[in-house]
Amino acid sequence: RISYNTRYFSGNYGLIIAVLAVYAILTNYLLLISLAFLVFGFAAINKFAPEATQFGEHTITQKHLYTGLFVIGIPLLWISSPISTFFWLVGASGILILGHASLLEPGIESDYASIQDSAV
Repeated sequence: RISYNTRYFSGNYGLIIAVLAVYAILTNYLLLISLAFLVFGFAAINKFAPEATQFGEHTITQKHLYTGLFVIGIPLLWISSPISTFFWLVGASGILILGHASLLEPGIESDYASIQDSAV
C-alpha cells in the first residue's frame, strides 16, 4: 500500500514538501533574514563591485567583500537554526506523507497496473 501510494502521489507529496518548506522559512524570521542577507549580499557584490575599490591607502577587492559577507552571514545563519528547521521539515513531511500513504486504500486501477505492465 505504501509503495503504490508513494509512487502514485509523488507529485502531490513533492508539493506538500515545498509548501511546508515555504511555511518553515516564513515562520522563522531570523532564517528568512539570514538567507536574504546572504543572497542579496552575493548579488550586490557581483553587481556593484566587480573591480577593486581604493579607499585611501586600502584596496578593497571582491575577496575582501565576500570575506566580510561570510563573517557576518554565517554566524547569523547559524543562530537562525537551519538544522532544526530542516529536521522539522523532514519530520512533518514524513508524518504527513507516510500517514497518508499508509491509510489511503489504493484504487481499483492498482490491481490492473501489474497486468498492464506485463502486456506492454
